[in-house]
Amino acid sequence: MPEKDLSFTVMTYNVHRLTGNDRHTSAARIAEVIETYQPDIVALQELPGARFRPEIGGACQDLAHELALVVRRDVHYHLERERWGNVVFSRFPMRLVRAGGLHPENRYRTMVPRGVMWVEIDLYGQKLQFVNTHLGLTPRERSYQAKVLTGAEWLAHPDCRPPVVLCGDFNALPSWSIHKRLRNALQDEQERLKFGHNQSTFPSSMPIVRFDHIFISPDLAVESELIPRTRLTAVASDHLPLVVKLRLAGVEPQAALVR
Repeated sequence: MPEKDLSFTVMTYNVHRLTGNDRHTSAARIAEVIETYQPDIVALQELPGARFRPEIGGACQDLAHELALVVRRDVHYHLERERWGNVVFSRFPMRLVRAGGLHPENRYRTMVPRGVMWVEIDLYGQKLQFVNTHLGLTPRERSYQAKVLTGAEWLAHPDCRPPVVLCGDFNALPSWSIHKRLRNALQDEQERLKFGHNQSTFPSSMPIVRFDHIFISPDLAVESELIPRTRLTAVASDHLPLVVKLRLAGVEPQAALVR
């Protein structure tokens, strides 16, 4: 029998509150970017419709659902979001494990609150732990946030078992200690590909640095990587999207999960 295809595509994308480099705000442009590359799982950061206000029982804007409806009309996306602007779309069934802020509860508060969300995705009969986050701008913030992220509440939690994907906007270069700490917890996809970090994602109009990363556990294999640089991606957000095709290694898929 031919080997079953256990691959899936992940996109991580800071959408800059849907405001492009031309200062025009457009959910349709972001949806077009997502639809063009047809990822199976989409991790967004800075989506304003993801900011939930429990005191009024709903979201400020339902932009997350708007995107889910616009993108790939022939495919149903499942949707999870947390209150600090992070959203995950998945064409595979998923459930929210937990979501929360990365700011200290009893110490200083950051000017821009940062969050993290952890979802469990039912992928070919295997449970994929998928974590989406956005770290702060200052070294002090990032150091604290990375410590929390790699601690017992998140990546070191006993239920956060491989296979694991961690992705997002880390506001950190590959040579920085924050990146090394996260790489030690998992593995960065570029180390696996041996591409080096010569492809940048920010700013989208003239990318010179790489702040957007995908880290994976060793039981995931990388098949390809793409940072699309087009007229649309150069204007739709201040970040370029990062698209990586991954594959589950040595897992028998359930017959019912047909793509």
